[in-house]
Amino acid sequence: MGTTTSVRHGAHSTAATRPVTGSVATLAPLSPGEVRRGMRISILEGAIANIHITITGAIGGSVFLTGFALLLGANSFQLGLMGALPFIGQVFQFVGAYLEERMGNRRALVLYGALAGRLIWALLLALPFLSFVQGAQLAIFFVGLACSYAFNGIAANAWMSWMSDLVPPQQRGAYFGLRNTVAALAAMAATFLAGRTLDSFRASGHEASGYAVIFGAAVLAALVAAVLIARQPEPSLLPRTRVSPAALLAAPLRDRRFGHFMLAGTGWALVTGIAIPFFSAYGLNTLGLRFATLGLTAIVTSAVSLVFGPLVGRLQDRYGYRAVLVACVLGTVPLPWGWILSTPTNIMPLWLTAIFSGVFWPGLTQGLANVLMDRAPDACRGAAIAAYSAVTGLGTLVAGLLGGALAMLLAGAHFNLGPITLTGLACLFVLTSLGRVVMAAVFWKTLD
Repeated sequence: MGTTTSVRHGAHSTAATRPVTGSVATLAPLSPGEVRRGMRISILEGAIANIHITITGAIGGSVFLTGFALLLGANSFQLGLMGALPFIGQVFQFVGAYLEERMGNRRALVLYGALAGRLIWALLLALPFLSFVQGAQLAIFFVGLACSYAFNGIAANAWMSWMSDLVPPQQRGAYFGLRNTVAALAAMAATFLAGRTLDSFRASGHEASGYAVIFGAAVLAALVAAVLIARQPEPSLLPRTRVSPAALLAAPLRDRRFGHFMLAGTGWALVTGIAIPFFSAYGLNTLGLRFATLGLTAIVTSAVSLVFGPLVGRLQDRYGYRAVLVACVLGTVPLPWGWILSTPTNIMPLWLTAIFSGVFWPGLTQGLANVLMDRAPDACRGAAIAAYSAVTGLGTLVAGLLGGALAMLLAGAHFNLGPITLTGLACLFVLTSLGRVVMAAVFWKTLD
């Protein structure tokens, strides 16, 4: 998987036991050489898979995914629905946790789940050319995208469990820092090349062909990543006692501290998800930006995060997750205003947003991941991670649908805020900014 993460807890890959919901799974040991080989393969696989993830928006969306939806005729509500669809993948992480309990073969779940989710794009890229489905293209697109998220969700949970057991605990910080850096470099290159390619095709009047080219490249990257996953050693899990889905769901919910953190994470998903699906559309339609320009803002954010990511990690070790996480939440409060204050002739505020996103978002990503691993109960870690994803994903679903409805409602609205005139989607950007102030207080109290 191309997933980037910071994992600090989990069983050692060479000898350990992990009780899960009343059953015990014994890890078959790997030799030190196999562990090193698996870690090297995963770094390369992460870079290749991130090409697919970056272009298709398999995690958190992308400007290319938004542009493709607009090409197919999506309106504001449908963009909000698209932003809500990752909820499906987060729910299906429970399916992945359950299958892991039943099968004990994480590599098969990751390989076939990720491959199925990514190869769906071989069909989706052809939609603009399928004249016989005219009028149903958007429906097919949403169904295909939902299926892609579902398969990727199954793979994601198994991948997290697999990597937690493969990478020795004392090496996790340095290893995932290196892996994330390599994956980010691959993402920046993919964003730049895909943006330039798509702009070139758009300029010649063949936008649909441009999407076919960049999504075709993403599918090829998925196939190469699958070959690497198949070669990566796995600390095998012995078959376990059958666990009911109800027990798998209930186990982590009995932990009070974990439940409070899960609710706070859901609130964060709500206040950010109400606007996230619309930033790229606002840049393309209101600011009149090219794909290469929007892609370059993403590259700037990634480049800055490469510098500040390790710094944030050291700050968390020194001052604790709570202080750094809350400071980063407060740092994201003004970021939506970079879009609001930009105009087609002056996007300097947007460049500032891109820079400071790279400063503050790594602290949020790392902080939330570390708190999740800290608070996930040891006896049901896989189920707890799946539960967190499902419940926070519900927040994303509600936020996307609410944001889409508000975007349609406010399409022709104009509000004066001092010298600033807010129109349409900009109103959602104000709402998400205010919501982040509230969530800073919530996280401060919850993580006490």
